[in-house]
Amino acid sequence: MDWNRTKTIFIWVFLILNVFLYTQYLERYNEGQEIEVLGETTKLESLLKEDNITYSALPNNNESAAYYSGQIKNFTPSEVPYFANQRTEIENGNKLVVTMDKPVKLQETGTHDKFTEFLHSHVHKGDSYELWNVDNENKVATFFQKVNDLTLYYNVRGYVKIFWNDEDRVIAYEQTMLEKHEKLEKQQNLLTPIQVLQILYGKNLLKPDSQILKMKVGYSTIVQLTQTQVFAPTWEVRVRLADKSEEIHFVNAVDGKIVEIQNDLSEIVEPEEDLE
Repeated sequence: MDWNRTKTIFIWVFLILNVFLYTQYLERYNEGQEIEVLGETTKLESLLKEDNITYSALPNNNESAAYYSGQIKNFTPSEVPYFANQRTEIENGNKLVVTMDKPVKLQETGTHDKFTEFLHSHVHKGDSYELWNVDNENKVATFFQKVNDLTLYYNVRGYVKIFWNDEDRVIAYEQTMLEKHEKLEKQQNLLTPIQVLQILYGKNLLKPDSQILKMKVGYSTIVQLTQTQVFAPTWEVRVRLADKSEEIHFVNAVDGKIVEIQNDLSEIVEPEEDLE
């Protein structure tokens, strides 16, 4: 008897058996996960229906993203971008405060709204920012910088504000910038929209008679008081309440924690050390 050949056959048989059993295990596990998610989804849908909380089509569940870092852009006079009809001052080393010599008429195009059109034509690296809010009462349009082509929410070092007058002409803008964006780790699977709604509902943050308007993935800042900052994938959830007002919730898309964001873009002051 050829024992070496017999031993080899047994090894291959056991390997094939192990692969088969492992495949069966994965299939059963995935089926169980699907049943569990389906059960959670059905239960949540029932609870939302009872509270008259509605939503339309949710985003694709196959979302993935990575943590990123970025550095605050500090401007020197020689680095200030030149645009005709603009006078630029540097504030605190990292903010450009720009005044238009002659106010610029806001004009809409077929592809951009009037504020985005101005941004792309008159602001340094304007296409790396995304419109967030238009305050018609105070005549201020706010843009947030993008990281990995996703919105970075309320970072005082990565925004543009455009100011205009009663004649619909831009009179000034201010700009801060984060640069040298780097991926800190590989892409991660993110919480699904249903899981995010379940988290918000469980914390009583979804009120009865409200409507989920939009859900999308962006970034929030988890380390901000340093030159190098760190950004976490974050679900943005916009909700319209019964009184027609809107709320925006932010949820860490990896660990599911509610993200508390200072939403006024005011300067963040690092706390003084206790000298006692």
